[in-house]
Amino acid sequence: METMTGNTPQAIQDETLLIRHILDGDTKLFRQLAGRYAEQVLRMVARLIPSHEEAEEATQDALLEAFQSLARYDARQASFQTWLMRIAYHTALKHYRQHHKSVQFVEMERDDGENQSSWLDTIPDDETDVLLDDTDRVTLMERSIDMLKPDDQMLLNLYYFDNRPIREISCITEHDEGYLRSRLQWIRKRIAITIKTLESNEEE
Repeated sequence: METMTGNTPQAIQDETLLIRHILDGDTKLFRQLAGRYAEQVLRMVARLIPSHEEAEEATQDALLEAFQSLARYDARQASFQTWLMRIAYHTALKHYRQHHKSVQFVEMERDDGENQSSWLDTIPDDETDVLLDDTDRVTLMERSIDMLKPDDQMLLNLYYFDNRPIREISCITEHDEGYLRSRLQWIRKRIAITIKTLESNEEE
C-alpha cells in the first residue's frame, strides 16, 4: 500500500477497518472517514473554483462520488487519501468546465505565427527562474496562472502549493510521471513568457 505523509500504520489500519464496516452496511461511518480529508479536498477545489459556494458544492459532489464508488477502492493501488483526491481532482475539473464554459484560454503565438512550443524553447531556464522568483512580479505571476488552462492550474497547485510528489500526482491525475515532469517544465516557461508579454503590454 502507498503510505502518505501523516498516515501512520495504525491510522491506515483504522481506515481499512472503517471501509470494511461501511461496505458491510454501517454507512454513517463514511462521514467520519471522509471528514479526515474534507478540508484538503475543499482547499484543492477552491484553488480552481474561487467561489466558496461553488467550491463547497464541488467538494460535496466529490465526497458523494467517493461514497458511491467505495466498493471499487483498492488499497493496494493507493491510500484512501490519494484515491479521494483523484476523485476530487476530476470532479473539480468537470465542475469548472460545466459552470465556466464562457471562459476562453487562448494559446499565445508569436507575431510571425511560429509554433508556441518552439517559442517556449527560446527562453533560457535561468531567465525563467529569475522571472518566477521575482517578488516584484507576484501580481503578474498570478495573472499568468489564471490564464492557464484548468488542468495546468491544478497540476501547478498539486506540485508547487501542496508539495505533492510526482508519484502521487500521477495517481491523482492519471497521467504518467514523465508526462507530468515535461508538462510542469512547459508550464513554468509558459508563465515566464506570459509575464514578459504582460510587462511589454503595460509599457506600451
